[in-house]
Amino acid sequence: MAFAAPSGYLGAKLARIVANEIDVPASLRDWSDDHRIKFLCAFGADTPGSLIWGQDSFAAHMTSRQGVPIPPGKVEQAYWELANETTRTRVGSGSSGGEQPKFTCETQERGHLIVKFARAGTRSAELLVLEELALRALRDTGVPAAVARYVESTGFGYLEVGRFDRIGRFGRRGMISAGAIDDELFGRRDNWPAFAQRCEQSRILEDSAVRTIFVLTAFSELIGNNDRHFENLSLMTDELGHPTHLAPAYDMLPMMYAQMGGGIDPELNLVNPSFQTLGARGDIWDQAFLAAHDFWERASKDDRLSAPMRRASSENMAHISQVVAPLLSEPPEDDGSHAERQGG
Repeated sequence: MAFAAPSGYLGAKLARIVANEIDVPASLRDWSDDHRIKFLCAFGADTPGSLIWGQDSFAAHMTSRQGVPIPPGKVEQAYWELANETTRTRVGSGSSGGEQPKFTCETQERGHLIVKFARAGTRSAELLVLEELALRALRDTGVPAAVARYVESTGFGYLEVGRFDRIGRFGRRGMISAGAIDDELFGRRDNWPAFAQRCEQSRILEDSAVRTIFVLTAFSELIGNNDRHFENLSLMTDELGHPTHLAPAYDMLPMMYAQMGGGIDPELNLVNPSFQTLGARGDIWDQAFLAAHDFWERASKDDRLSAPMRRASSENMAHISQVVAPLLSEPPEDDGSHAERQGG
C-alpha cells in the first residue's frame, strides 16, 4: 500500500485537492499510514500493480470498464484536454509518483499508457525524447525496458510509456517498488547494486536479475541519470504478492540535464560516471557501454533535439568511449571526435 499511495510532487498536489473530501491533512508530509489507506480505499481504482482497495475504488474501477479506449482520430484532442486539466489542477495520475507531470489513459492503438508531457521546445520536452531513446537503447542490447514513444501536438510534447502492469483491456500484473521491499525487509535504501545483492542473498531475485540491475546502474552512470531512487526500480509479483522477477526498466534519462528550481536549465556538461558502486566488472560495463554509446549516437542525430543537445550528445559519445575503455573487453572504435571540455 505504501508503494501504491501518492508520492512526489504530484502526490503533494493531489493531497491538497482530496483533503476535505476524505478528511486527510492537506500536506502529504503529514499523512500517516491511516491517511494513505483512506486515500487508496477512495481513489485507488488505477494504482500500479494488480490490487484494488475498498468498495469505492472497486466501484470506480467497474465504472471505468464501461469506457471506450481513445480512438486514433481523437488522441490528439484527448491528450490536449488531459494535459491542460493536469496543468490546471497540478495533478495527473494519482498512481504515479515523481516530479514529471503525467496522466494515465487507454488508447485503441497502444492500450494502457502513462503519458508524460511538457511544453514543446523546452528542455523538459527534450528529456522526454531522450527517455524514449534510452529505453530503446536498453531493449536493443537485451535489457527489458518499457516501450515509449514521443509525439508532439498542440504545443505539448508527450511521451507515451506502455504500462507493463496491465494486460489487455482489464487484466493487471502485480508489481512493487524496490523502495517498498527494502523498507520492509532491509531498511537501507543505499544504492541499487547493494539492494540487488541483498535480494539475491534473501532468494528474492536470481543472479540474472541482479546482473541486470548492475547493468542499469552502469548505464545510468554513462548517460548522466543521477536520479536512481528506489521508486525508479520495481519487481513484478505473482498473484500472492511474492516478487518473481525484475520489472522492465523505466524512468531512464539524463537527469543531470533536467531543469533546476526556477526553471533554470543546467549547463550541458559532459557526463561524469562513477565506478565506486560497481568496480571493474568488465562484463557489466561491456553491455552498459554498448547501450549508452548507442543512446548518445542516436541522440546526436535526432532532429527532435536542439543543436546544443545534439552536440552535447556527440561529445558524450566520444567521452564515455575514452573513460570506460580500460574496463572493456574490446577497445571502442574511434568516434572521430575527441572534444575536450571543462566542467564534465
